[in-house]
Parts: sequence; C-alpha cells; structure tokens
Amino acid sequence: MNEKIKQAISRQYDELDNIFTDKEAWFLFRTVAYLETFGWTCLLFGIYAASNDWQYGDSYVAVGGTIHGLLFLAYNFIVIFAHRSLNWSVKKGIVALVVSNVPFGALVFEQYIARERRRSAV
Repeated sequence: MNEKIKQAISRQYDELDNIFTDKEAWFLFRTVAYLETFGWTCLLFGIYAASNDWQYGDSYVAVGGTIHGLLFLAYNFIVIFAHRSLNWSVKKGIVALVVSNVPFGALVFEQYIARERRRSAV
C-alpha cells in the first residue's frame, strides 16, 4: 500500500480518538448490545413462526428481519465509533463486530467486557 494512503488512513483512524467519554461510550455500547440481542430474538421468532406455518408467518420474518437489520447496523456503527473511547484495541473492536453475526453474540461479548471492566476497576 502506498505510504500516503497509509498515513491518510492512520490520520482518519486517529480522529476517532475520544469522540465520546468513557461513560457515554459504555452506555451506548451496552444499550445497542442489548437492542441487538432483541433484534436477534425478533428475527428468530419470525423464522420460527414461518417454519411452523403460522398465519402471516412470512410477515413476522419481514418485520423481525427489518428490526434485526436496523439494530445490527446500529450496533456495528456504535462499535466502530466508540471502541477508541473505550480504550479497546483494534483486535477487540474487530471481535466485537464479528460476534454480532452470531445470535446473541453481542450480549455474550458485552457480558465479557463488563466483567473485564469490573476486574480492572478493582
């Protein structure tokens, strides 16, 4: 990769530094992690309804999928913009993005991070 491009990317990435306070970033992250879990629940319920031939089952999938999709995007957006304020490494930020592809993965990751924060506060 060209050195100018690397410097431009690095400069852009450094601009993400501390756009939120730790408290704000943690609140946003926890909120969207729980909401993303709710989105997965809606989608899985819709899939269950459609696979069991409930009346309007396809509508449940459409509504649940839309809710899940919007909350999935919100979670990823917050992770991208808040991970620096939370003092996460790039690797931890990538893990946070990857686990959102697994049902309830964001909730498990949030619980892991919450436990890690409690340990470091002591």
